[in-house]
Amino acid sequence: MEGRFFTPGSIIQMPPWERVDGARRVPAAAVAEVPGPLHDPPLEPHDEAVFLLTAAAEIEHALMVQYLYAAYSVRVADPNPTELRLVQDRLIQIAREEMGHLATVQNLLHLIGGPLNFNREHSPYSSAIYPFRFTLEPVTLDSLAKYVIAESPSVLPPDLSEADVALLEQIREDATRANGGQEVRHVGPVYARLAYLFADGLADDDFRLDTFALQAQFPDWGYEPPVDPGEPAEPLIVASFPETDVAAVRAAAVAAIEAVGAQGEGFDPAPEGTESHFERFFDIYKRVSALSSAGATITWPVATNPNTTSAPIEPPSAADVVAVALEAHASTGRINHPRARAWAHLFNLRYRLLLGQLAHFLRLDNDLYSDTPGPGLGDRTDRGLLLIGTFDEMRHLRKIAGKLVQLPKDDPPGPINAGPPFELPYTLNLPDVESQRWRMHLDASRAAVRLVREQLQPDDSAADADGFLTDLVSRDAQAQIVMQSLAQGNGVPPESLPTGFGKAVTILEEAVRGFTIGQHGNLWTERTRDQFLDVRFFEQPPVQLNQDGSVNRDPDTAPLVQRLEGTATGNRMPRFRPPVPGARIGFIRQWITEGAPDNSPPGQIGVEHERDPNPEPLTAPDPTDPLSYEADIRGLFRETPDRTSMLFRFDLHRYEDVRDNATAILARLEDGSMPCDGSWPPERIATFRQWITDGRQP
Repeated sequence: MEGRFFTPGSIIQMPPWERVDGARRVPAAAVAEVPGPLHDPPLEPHDEAVFLLTAAAEIEHALMVQYLYAAYSVRVADPNPTELRLVQDRLIQIAREEMGHLATVQNLLHLIGGPLNFNREHSPYSSAIYPFRFTLEPVTLDSLAKYVIAESPSVLPPDLSEADVALLEQIREDATRANGGQEVRHVGPVYARLAYLFADGLADDDFRLDTFALQAQFPDWGYEPPVDPGEPAEPLIVASFPETDVAAVRAAAVAAIEAVGAQGEGFDPAPEGTESHFERFFDIYKRVSALSSAGATITWPVATNPNTTSAPIEPPSAADVVAVALEAHASTGRINHPRARAWAHLFNLRYRLLLGQLAHFLRLDNDLYSDTPGPGLGDRTDRGLLLIGTFDEMRHLRKIAGKLVQLPKDDPPGPINAGPPFELPYTLNLPDVESQRWRMHLDASRAAVRLVREQLQPDDSAADADGFLTDLVSRDAQAQIVMQSLAQGNGVPPESLPTGFGKAVTILEEAVRGFTIGQHGNLWTERTRDQFLDVRFFEQPPVQLNQDGSVNRDPDTAPLVQRLEGTATGNRMPRFRPPVPGARIGFIRQWITEGAPDNSPPGQIGVEHERDPNPEPLTAPDPTDPLSYEADIRGLFRETPDRTSMLFRFDLHRYEDVRDNATAILARLEDGSMPCDGSWPPERIATFRQWITDGRQP
């Protein structure tokens, strides 16, 4: 939020919890101050609402990418794959929910005529509104401590044990220390003030009732996650406002603001029967603590704040304090390995495409699909292409991130790996002219293809070619045909859209947004028309066949249609995601009525599923390589009693603390006074001694 007028201390910080009437909560006086203006000097109510929504958008965006980075850092491997997968999945789901919050905030900006905002903090220094310093970092108990406190409600769940309350107090202290000594702020006042403004501060004529068509809606963006047995599902909150009555719109907006706050960053506790971010982060913290105490490797040894900045030709002058600080911050996470750096640049270009297409989507108000009967029924419009394009980039980012966490950060390779940098593009502004918006997407896509061709994969036919990169370039080539046509003002070229059998299975692949699904896999991909008709969805064919082998042309008898429409016994398809739109089911019905015809020429694969990047080979560590804290030392110290018994002096799970106290720790290990419950075996002490000899590498 640099350059905006957030005054220091204007956002109320959460004080320690107190017990009041049997509940643990912050002092009432602190909460009572929330409805006051959060800007100095006070703004007009409409201006303040836009101001705070702008801030909320940046907060949600920043939290989303930090949680995604944490999720991508988790290394799901033996001997704890199930538990580590659960930690990763929960982090990803919370990040998804932040994406829903971000979309809801953009809808609220539309509702009151404010400019959309997709910016976020990227500085290592504190901001007046951010709950903690923006840091892309792997999962640690310190990072999780910040997330737990930032997402905590004013009233803690009443069923928390005394042990949990004590643990939370320790987590609060850890969060402050991990945040550079600054208490982790709470952004609840932003949402509390917004709820007040939308309920009582805004005038009726501040609301625009003509923006619903521009807004993101749950049927397009929503997701209802799978959950463990006995746990409540937490669908994304993507609130939109179709009402035409001001009082109804006002009430719906307040309800949306309160729902976002209760699920995430607000003061209010989550409604009964739901799980807030606080509760899930607290659960993740305890799971990671248990894994750490057992000596498990939890994350890849990824960099903190990875970046693609170039090193200065000459070190900055000591007199230029700001330049020195910025270079010190950048240098520790700078990706120097050529191949890792190229993958990081590719990640940034796809991140740019995601943000650009999402922002563009929210500026168009036409339908997503054609509802004209005939071959074009269910075809995506330009706005529909932006929708699926945004989801495509979400998938690409996840796959590229999975590659980056395996690649070395430095050249020659050292103990630290790279990571997804999430660097913002040079601009987030879109041109005013519609055709030029498409030209911006076209330029970014071309740059991504050129990067792959020149730096990552010049030859697709090579024996070690990466299938993901081959697929990415192929899909970009198809997308660029559409982008170029739209950039020239000519509309979506009909020949660029799938037809016949290919269109039917493309609809199914796009319904799950191209992601790999678990229960029965993407059964519609990599198959010809005849192979598809032989597939079994839950022991049934997609289309009923007559005794002579011909297609039953009554779509009502087709198990595929029944599953898509939710009329069959069992789960609607696709599970966890919004229903397939009526126009698209209409095309599948039409296709079955016509006898499920093949494409021309027949026998073609209908749709290919995008491949994953090649995994990096796992090689045994070179015995001559220096030992590192993250890979070799941190896991030696258990959470209890090792870490907890020494927190009064230093943190054994914090590299800087162990580095600075290594000599004293070694002496205690050698004389047997550490750990407190028994001496280390000689080989473990030798490992710690060797780490010191190797230079105390991070």
